[in-house]
Parts: sequence; C-alpha cells; structure tokens
Amino acid sequence: MHNKQQITGWLFFLLLCVAGCGQPVSKKQNTMINWTKLPDLPGAADTASLGVSAPFAGIHNGVLIVAGGCNFPDKPVTEGGAKRYYSEIFVLLPEGWKEIDRLPRPVAYGATVSTPEGIVCIGGNNSDSSLVEVSHISYNPTKGEVAVCALPSLPSPMDNLSAAFTGQEIYVAGGNENGQPCHTFLRLNLANIEKGWEQLPDFPGAARVQPVLAAGESPNGTRIYLAGGFQPILNEEEPIVPTDVLVFDPATFTWQQETVLPPFKDGANRTLTGGCAVTFQTDKILFMGGVNYDCFLAAIARPIHLAKAEAARDSAAITRLEAEAKAYMHHPVEWYRFNTTLLQYDLSTKAWSDLGEYEQLARAGAGAVIQDGRLTIINGELKPGIRTPQVNQAKL
Repeated sequence: MHNKQQITGWLFFLLLCVAGCGQPVSKKQNTMINWTKLPDLPGAADTASLGVSAPFAGIHNGVLIVAGGCNFPDKPVTEGGAKRYYSEIFVLLPEGWKEIDRLPRPVAYGATVSTPEGIVCIGGNNSDSSLVEVSHISYNPTKGEVAVCALPSLPSPMDNLSAAFTGQEIYVAGGNENGQPCHTFLRLNLANIEKGWEQLPDFPGAARVQPVLAAGESPNGTRIYLAGGFQPILNEEEPIVPTDVLVFDPATFTWQQETVLPPFKDGANRTLTGGCAVTFQTDKILFMGGVNYDCFLAAIARPIHLAKAEAARDSAAITRLEAEAKAYMHHPVEWYRFNTTLLQYDLSTKAWSDLGEYEQLARAGAGAVIQDGRLTIINGELKPGIRTPQVNQAKL
C-alpha cells in the first residue's frame, strides 16, 4: 500500500515535471492578435537549446532579461533523465540573445517582477534546496552589462510562488514555504528595503502552489489579485484546484473573493495553475497558459485514489489507476490540453473577455512580460517534462 510519504513524493515529482460554476465569458472581442516569433532562447554553454521551464523573466531599460530555469538536457524524464537547474542570465539584444552573467546559484520555480530599477528574482528552488534569496538584476545599455545584487531575503525558503509589483511595493503569495504548501502573503517596500519583508494577512481558502498574482487599479484604488494554484493532498484529504479569483485591499488589509474563472463552453472548470498573469493598461489583467483543470486534478488526486483502492482491495480500480499513472507522462502534447485562451478581466466592469485562442499560450511554467502593448511568452512546457525554446511576442 502507498504510504503518505510516497504519495506526497509522487505528487511533487509530478508537479515539478508539469506543473463549480463560473461567470460567463463575454463574446470574443473583434481583435486580431498577431504573433511574432523572436529568437529561441539559447541553451547553457554545454547544453542544446532545449528551452527551460519556470525561469525568471522581466524587462529593464527596454531589454528582455531571462535567468535560471530548468530542463532535462541529457534524456527525457520518461527515460530516467535528471532535471538540471541553471544560473545563466540572458539578455535579448537587436543582434540576438547574449549570455551576460549568472545568478548566485542555479534556480527555477521562483517569481519575478519588473521594476523601473531592474527585475527582481524571488525565491525558487534547485536540486539541493528551496531558497530565501532575492536578487535584483539591472541592465546598463551603455556598458552592455548587468549588475546582480542582493535584496532582503524572504523570511523562509519559498518556491512555486507568485509575485506582483505596484508603485514601490512587491507582493508575494502562495507556493511552498519551508517545503509545505502555504497561504503566505508578503510585501517588500523598495523605498524602505531596510524594513525587509512585511507579513500580511494570509489569503483565505485553499493553499495555492503555482498560482498567479497581479496588481491593478480598480475604481476603488489599487488591488492585488490572486488566482490559480492548487492545494495538494494534505492529511489524506483530496487535493483542491481553486477556480476563484481573490482580491486584497492594501488600504484595509482584507481579502475577499473577487470573481470566478469563466468555465469553458462545455461547462468544464478552468484553472490558471502554472499559468501567467500580467497587468494591461493599469485596469485590466490578462490571464493565460497553465494546465487543464480536469487532466491536472485527476493526476494529482490519483495517489490518494490508488491508496483508497488498495485499502479496499479493489483490484479493478488498482489496475486502472496504475495504468493511468504509468501512461501519464507518455501522451502526445494535445492530450494535456494546456490552456490556449487569452482571457482579459476588466477591473472596472468586473467583466471577462475572450481575446482568442493561441497555440503560443499553451505552456505551463512559461515566463510572461508586457511592455508597450507587447506581450512576450518565454519558453515553458508543452507537456510534462518537455520544454520549448520558443519566445513569442504578440502586439495587443
């Protein structure tokens, strides 16, 4: 019989390889979004350009910066390949990508925000540990160099978290803290970094590993929006994949439910787990990418269902669940149904808009940045264990 430790270990292996009713989405906007393929992200000096998952990605001084990430460079995970983490920092210049420096250590599964002074890389993990480090990367166009410096460390090691930036403040939510799924919510004021990270009220409901976070201007002021993520099997209870969107009011230090993610046309639930969120025109948030709710929930719940089947000596269920688990990593890309929809949420009207279906968004663990109406999607997974080196940009 599978014990709790085995179930938890299997669950997190699955996560790191991949990553109710909702409000109706409005009619598709009459918007044609044209995509441009930018140069593929190169590999490290001793690896091919395989692409990475869960890198840090941001923009400073008009230059796209990508750092860290992970992949399986030697052979696929399905053949026993080992995951490798990276520390290389790349910048995209007019002549192409250039490796320009390195992070203090290899890392993936952290969170990034872009600020006027540089990009901030927060937490994450590698093959050794989860991290507390927070690094600031700034690009000097005159010298063609980056400077990497340390900001105040997180109170505890955190990975698979999310972050947002507004004004002079960085907000961090969710993920794993000290190796456990958490409800943690923190803030760092860049105008007063000596104060360090401030503990804010935990967000309510389920824990959220691999959520998305974004800040925007509602009619009532700045708000922080949290969506996606999942709570794995805890205390032998079924996992949870939230479908709602929570909102935090910095003025009152309170959380509440803002809305729910619009379901698909057939009524199926939608999740943003492993997806991305960016603020557009200050009062709108674009949500994209991530895993399919039904496929992902079935996968992360399978260990507890298998344990129950074994306890009940249900041989038919055991055979079926074991076969599903064995086959899970071997399906074609299309089977996993990663999200292709570009969703827009208007903070003023609280209305959802469908901006179209795009293959370029069907990624889990991708980087996403927006500047001057250009949305850039960096790498990510096409399916569990398989990355893409593609970098695609859309003019909105």
